[in-house]
Amino acid sequence: MWEILFKENEIDDNSVKDVTVKGTPLLVAKSNGKIYVTDLYCTHEQTALSEGFIEGCNIVCSAHFASFNLKNGNVVSGPEGDSDPIKNLKTYNIKIENGVIMVEL
Repeated sequence: MWEILFKENEIDDNSVKDVTVKGTPLLVAKSNGKIYVTDLYCTHEQTALSEGFIEGCNIVCSAHFASFNLKNGNVVSGPEGDSDPIKNLKTYNIKIENGVIMVEL
């Protein structure tokens, strides 16, 4: 089911926002003009990725610098100082209609 997030002009390029839709916490990221939606929390220690930063097309966690690809949620690099593997992020389909970002939950 498609759910409305917010207007596309409410997020700047190379920035992130966190939103909760139907009880699901989400990260909305805009990188190089494209919108991506993933789970909000890092799979390492559940830190909100909205506290992190965008680097290229990746979101980097502020806690231990784990990095995830925004396009597919794959782990790019694990957390510093921890060699245990971490899970990929869940990503969500989005569409933009009449300037409004929608996510498929």
